[in-house]
Amino acid sequence: DKNVRNFIVSDFSPQFKALKANFIVVENPAEALQKIAKYRREQFSIPVIGITGSNGKTIVKEWLYQLLHKNYKITRSPRSYNSQIGVPLSVWQLNKNTELGIFEAGISEMGEMQKLSAIIQPTIGILTTIGEAHQENFVSMKEKCLEKLKLFAQSEKLIYNIDDKLIDICVEQLGYKTKKFTWGKTDKANIKILDIKKDVHQTRISYS
Repeated sequence: DKNVRNFIVSDFSPQFKALKANFIVVENPAEALQKIAKYRREQFSIPVIGITGSNGKTIVKEWLYQLLHKNYKITRSPRSYNSQIGVPLSVWQLNKNTELGIFEAGISEMGEMQKLSAIIQPTIGILTTIGEAHQENFVSMKEKCLEKLKLFAQSEKLIYNIDDKLIDICVEQLGYKTKKFTWGKTDKANIKILDIKKDVHQTRISYS
């Protein structure tokens, strides 16, 4: 009824025969969708920013889009399409005009990020925060942090808050050969935050 003519299904029901449409029958539709999206991603040798974290994924994605869309033709995740289904649907939107991809990835349990990493294949990674969201499916915050960082196993650059000791420890533990770019109040940060002033209408950040 919505003019969809291609379907991935686990069972070819008798009523499908009367429809003028294509049906791809597979054992696991979600897994098949992910594999198709992975193949799609591999057709593009462009910069791709992957964003994950407990909070702020969509805000950071939209902020980056606002900053960069005048200089690049960008394909990005619609709304908060960051799940096992949302990510392949987002990556599928890559097209011949795309110069930069910006995709967010969210997980709720162990084993999910490796699948999303294979689809997004980010060249630049951003880890926002590690918080309590979906904690019930992880034995510790560290386990969740390590799982999220799997998104960036093959990334060229990783951007994160070095003041967050948990994130910094996990990054060091994984030992990725990724170039790190950090922000924070410590002298070790690439961007050192000197001061933050907030009022009703704006936030002013001083940095070096």
